[in-house]
Amino acid sequence: MEVEGFEDFMVVVANSLLRDDKLGMVLRVGVGAVLSTIDALTDFYVISSYYKSEELVSQANALVVTIATNLAIQITFATAQYQKKSFSVKTKEALICIFFLRPVVDAYRVSTSDKDDELAVSRLSELIANRGIELATESIPGCVIQIYV
Repeated sequence: MEVEGFEDFMVVVANSLLRDDKLGMVLRVGVGAVLSTIDALTDFYVISSYYKSEELVSQANALVVTIATNLAIQITFATAQYQKKSFSVKTKEALICIFFLRPVVDAYRVSTSDKDDELAVSRLSELIANRGIELATESIPGCVIQIYV
């Protein structure tokens, strides 16, 4: 026997619990921060190890290009997203990108249901766009380069 609307009700309850549970939010954002930092560190380690080998210098350069492309597009997106904000806010958002903290900050903002009416797109759309940018410009090309090596 199936009760009409029960599934929708449970989804609302689950989403409310996830949003309001501070420990769960801290855990999600904390795990995201650790994984993001580890990803950046491993990227730099791989690049430095490629530069130590003469035959892998071009692959190291390619990985640097993927990271630089990712940063450039994410900073451009952040500038467009925060176009109505002050220069200091735009600078802060650019620094978040440069220090590879974008996944953590986006996850925190979505998990706390942060609202800002001056943004070009919603926080969730921002998170999805940034993950798409990272996948298309850094993760997938970097994976292909490392598989090739």
